[in-house]
Amino acid sequence: AAMADAEPLGACWVCCDDAPPLVPTGCGCRGSAGRAHLKCLIEAAKHDVARWTSCPTCEQFFTGECDVGLAKARWETVKDRPEDDGERLFVANNLAVTLTESAGDHAGALRLMEEVLAVRRRALGNEHPDTLDSITNLALQHTEMGDFDAALPLAAEAVAATRRTLGDDDLHTLVSIGSLAALHNRMGNGALARPLHEEALAARVRLLGDDHLDALNSTHGLGQCLVGLGEVEE
Repeated sequence: AAMADAEPLGACWVCCDDAPPLVPTGCGCRGSAGRAHLKCLIEAAKHDVARWTSCPTCEQFFTGECDVGLAKARWETVKDRPEDDGERLFVANNLAVTLTESAGDHAGALRLMEEVLAVRRRALGNEHPDTLDSITNLALQHTEMGDFDAALPLAAEAVAATRRTLGDDDLHTLVSIGSLAALHNRMGNGALARPLHEEALAARVRLLGDDHLDALNSTHGLGQCLVGLGEVEE
């Protein structure tokens, strides 16, 4: 009786067939519009690259099981290309982010991020923007996994390199500075974190305004740092 009373799952919005398995797309669509066959989504993505990551109806990103399935399928289409192929590197990085955010597979994400960074260092050099993005991503992944000792030299390298190549006030540099500050804070190095937080906050207020989200994030980071140093009450 419970099965008979259960709400029907509807049909795949791509092929209109209700044969299982239907996966939730995790985007903004609701009801049957938010379910589809993974194989149908993969075929649609082969004809429109944007469909690897986002819904054509609501334009929001796929999440969860759908996001992971599409990212893995996309990787299968490029993994046998030369290791320095630009699209292969892009897709590998995308899969790594998806594994950590949608599947909780931090170890799998770490392996891909390490591979992408090694190839980009070799092919593009240590200070290419794509390499710097990979350095930052890997530092954040190590931080997420609690391996602060591995994250610290990468985060420091990202700050030094973006300062040299982009300047102190570039928004990418400020992201690197904020990330290094947050890492020092998590490691209990408040005295090292404070000047970085203060620098990022001052620059973001000057460039973006004090009500911009990045400036507010810097204010929050500095506040946490000062609490840790015992200079303000929580």
